[in-house]
Amino acid sequence: MSTTALQHVWETILGYNLTTANKRWLAEHLIEQVEAETKEQLKPYTMEEINAMIDESEADIAAGRVYTREEMSQMMNEFVAQYE
Repeated sequence: MSTTALQHVWETILGYNLTTANKRWLAEHLIEQVEAETKEQLKPYTMEEINAMIDESEADIAAGRVYTREEMSQMMNEFVAQYE
């Protein structure tokens, strides 16, 4: 759903002139739903998947496909600067 559509949903909800208790009820139910959906999406990795990720990382290191600490720091600083 787009930001505009979400804004319309928000404005519609505000238009109902809800009490504090009503708003809390809505918020708690939305949070419960999000937590349930998130729990369904989070599956633990299998040992095979973990070992495959380790093997891939070791291959990247051996091939020189790595960033230095300075390069990572610069990339993170640039990323953060975009959102300040």
